[in-house]
Parts: sequence; C-alpha cells; structure tokens
Amino acid sequence: MAKYTGEQEKALLRQAQAGDPVSLEILMRRHEKLVHAVVHQQWCGGWRYADIVHEGRVGLWRAILKYDPARGSAFSTYAWPAIAHQTWAAVRREAQPSVVEAGDAEERVTADVAVHVAWAQVCHTLQEVVARLPEKERWIVARHYGLDGRGGCTQQALGQLLGCTRQAVSYHLAKALRRMRHPGWSARLRAQLGCNQRSAYREALVPRAGGPP
Repeated sequence: MAKYTGEQEKALLRQAQAGDPVSLEILMRRHEKLVHAVVHQQWCGGWRYADIVHEGRVGLWRAILKYDPARGSAFSTYAWPAIAHQTWAAVRREAQPSVVEAGDAEERVTADVAVHVAWAQVCHTLQEVVARLPEKERWIVARHYGLDGRGGCTQQALGQLLGCTRQAVSYHLAKALRRMRHPGWSARLRAQLGCNQRSAYREALVPRAGGPP
C-alpha cells in the first residue's frame, strides 16, 4: 500500500469529507488494520467475525467523515473508540430480540452482552481521557499500555524509540497518569468502574512513590 505524508493524509480526509468516493476508499483501505485490531481486542465470540468486522468498518467510515485534525489527536486515537462503539452497539441491537423469546438462557445472554457493552463504554471513555493528554504523554501512554492496538511496550523500549532515557519516559508517564487520575479528568471513568467515592479521589491525588505502574 502506498505511503502518504501527514499533509497528503489530511488532503485525503478533506476530500473524503467533501464527498469524494475515491479518497474515502483509499482511507478505508489504509486503516483496515485498525478495524481488525479493535475487533481482535474486544470480540468474544457469539457473533460471526465477518459481521463484527463489517460493523467496525462502518465505525471507521463514520470516524473518517467526522475526524478533525485541528483538535490535535491522532486519527487512530479518534477512530478506535468510534469503531468499538459501533461494534458493540450492533451486538446490543442483535441481542435485544432474544430477551422476549426464552427464559434463563436469554437472561444469561443479555447479562453477557451487558458486561461487554459496559466494558466497551469504559474503553471508549478511557480513549477520550487519553486523547486529552499533550502529544508526547498521549503517545507514551498509548504505546506503554497498548491502547493503540499494537500491544504494550516497556519504558526502556519507548526510550529507545524516543531517543531518551528510561527515566525520562518514566517521568512523562507519571505526569500523564497524575493528570488522568485528577477528578476533573477521571470522574466519568470512575463512575463507570464503580470507584467514584470521595475516598478514591483523595487517594488518587496523593503523590505515589516509585513512579508509575
């Protein structure tokens, strides 16, 4: 697949958003791997893989049409939760008819879907929080914890990629996590995880010895 510079990619996005089908097709093919990365991370069976991938492509299509590079977040950071939301919304819609058809079996299916939908919502919120970080901190958090779909990366390996020491990476990672733990950033995520109590906020604001996890 042909490589594109950042400016060329922005031009393709503008053309796709203006209604150019060729540019849209190029971008859909270019970011197809992102769809499969999201599906591989979240798919739990029970639905045909091809159907889930199709829904993921719909999420990618919507992300392409709505993405605004001026907001500062990378396209993959923006598109990941959009794809995840689309896939789990489809799973939830598919599961709804079963609730009226049979007893305990449907209740178990409904409960399983609810768990996965809740987890998808947590992932979506986490991606939104990470997207608010300054560029370097955002990149370090995404690569270290595998939020970009490429698997986790050690602080030492990140230092080699950035051309700096592991200690420098640790400093930026700790700084990013302090931002993310602040109540102004983490309220919705904490509510979704059931740790929205005042004591949890007090603990989150206490400086942690030994650096980030």
